[in-house]
Amino acid sequence: MSNETKFNSLTQKPTNRVLQKYMTRHLNRFCRDEDGAVVAFMLVMFVVFLMMGGIGIDTMRHEMERTRIAAIADAASLAGATAPNNAAAETVVRDYFEKIGMADALEDFGPDDIDITLNTSKVTVNTSIEVDTYLMQLMGVDTLSASGTATAEKRIPKLEIALVLDVSGSMAGDKLTDLKKAAKKFVTTMLESADPGDAVISIVPFSFGVTPTINMFEALNVIERHSYKSIGATCIVFQDDDFEDTAIDPLQPYVQQIYTSRYDVSGGFNTLNDSWRSCYNDAAHEILPYSINETALHNKIDALQADGNTSGNEGIKWAAGLLDPAFRPVTTQLIADGDVANTLTNVPASYSEPETQKVIVMMGDGANTSSYFFDDPNDLLDPSTADSHTQADYRGPNSDLYEVKYQNNGNPVSAYFIYSSVYNDYTDIDDVHSSQYLTQAEFDDLENTLTNYQETIRLDWEEAWGLMSPDYHKSATGVNSAYNDYADSGRVTGSMKNTRMDASCTAALGQNVVIYTIGFDVPQGGTAEQELEDCVGADNKDRYYRASVFGNGDPNSGLSIASVFGSIASSIQNLRLTQ
Repeated sequence: MSNETKFNSLTQKPTNRVLQKYMTRHLNRFCRDEDGAVVAFMLVMFVVFLMMGGIGIDTMRHEMERTRIAAIADAASLAGATAPNNAAAETVVRDYFEKIGMADALEDFGPDDIDITLNTSKVTVNTSIEVDTYLMQLMGVDTLSASGTATAEKRIPKLEIALVLDVSGSMAGDKLTDLKKAAKKFVTTMLESADPGDAVISIVPFSFGVTPTINMFEALNVIERHSYKSIGATCIVFQDDDFEDTAIDPLQPYVQQIYTSRYDVSGGFNTLNDSWRSCYNDAAHEILPYSINETALHNKIDALQADGNTSGNEGIKWAAGLLDPAFRPVTTQLIADGDVANTLTNVPASYSEPETQKVIVMMGDGANTSSYFFDDPNDLLDPSTADSHTQADYRGPNSDLYEVKYQNNGNPVSAYFIYSSVYNDYTDIDDVHSSQYLTQAEFDDLENTLTNYQETIRLDWEEAWGLMSPDYHKSATGVNSAYNDYADSGRVTGSMKNTRMDASCTAALGQNVVIYTIGFDVPQGGTAEQELEDCVGADNKDRYYRASVFGNGDPNSGLSIASVFGSIASSIQNLRLTQ
């Protein structure tokens, strides 16, 4: 082997080893090198975030469109529910969608989607839209669907309305004339807004008190203290506790209110002053219960007369009682008597009846004022103690008035004599004796001296007061205590009535009775306005209205009474979204 060959052989092996080491070292370095890995990761995450952002954006757009179409459907269904018939309702709804350029979103109406009747309206609107996506298209989702349903229901439920009207003396003249026109229009509106028989209206006039009809009186459990129900004196006495409950319960005993007048007419016997009667016994002041007849209601309103003081507490009490289901047995009797339509057997409806709305509308033109009674410590609620009353409280038996019965030409006649403990004599009121004043002996001898004498009856006090006023008793006997008791210690003041009225309003509101009140020409901020405003409830101040004969909308005078009744009639309708 030559030297050159040996040299080449020796140098070739080291060169291969160097190359191998070089390649191995660079291969290991390449495996360990992380340069560029973050870039790849970021590329992957960017794609993920892009997809997530796309979903969020497209979902948000979808929700915005869904909310928008739902609001449009709500408004359209509400508008459609006010239409007079099915065809008109559909036209109204379609017009809503067309005007905002979304007619395609409205689905076709089904056979049950629109139902317009006289008493109810129900409109259901179904919508469906497709929202184009932006970035979700990268995942193959081109559109998102949005659909919804809105149902509006206008429901005028069966109505039980007690219309409580102030007919005190201050209502005379233009105010009563305007009231009659407005009240009749209100009645007509309410009757026409409901199916026949579904709006039942009672009219409760009040002044000194409230007078139920004779058949209402007979259907209640009343302890009768005199015979004057025969001439319409059917008022009953409520105690303080009675005003804390809505019910006038036929199972509870009540007491017949005394029938008299604070004053007489020109000092005459049996000439009670009508304006001061304790119970207004003429038909104009009677309650009209549960009427569905427009003519009967209008006639009742036209017959109203203004006279006497103000007892708004009794007006509210009777209104609440007429709406309370405890009164239903009385309704049953009134139907049997022919006073109420035989279709109203379930009136007053139970408070739990969801399809019946109970409403009191009360109009007053002034603050509560005093009414007059005799002190009645036993309240005459217990018949076993009623006869223990004596002259001290001018109730019960043994009055100062005597009825002497005799015949004249074959006809029965009654003459009256009043005894005076001051003068110790009997006044011959009817001049049947030669002397106007009789001694005890002369009075006792009438059975012998009076031609065709039959008998002498000492009247109970409650019977006697129907023939003479406390004022007449004072002048005839010289005894002031009866008049003072009646006019002062036994009276119910306006302040006491306010407390009772507050209790009755609270009780009615507690049974979810809706109360509207109207102050007709009442002083702004005065007692009358405060009581009427409080009656509607702290959360319902908008249900109190000011009205005036010269109503022009001025806050100091108020609207006309016709405008007020019109506003109340509209408010009574119940319109709401059910979905």
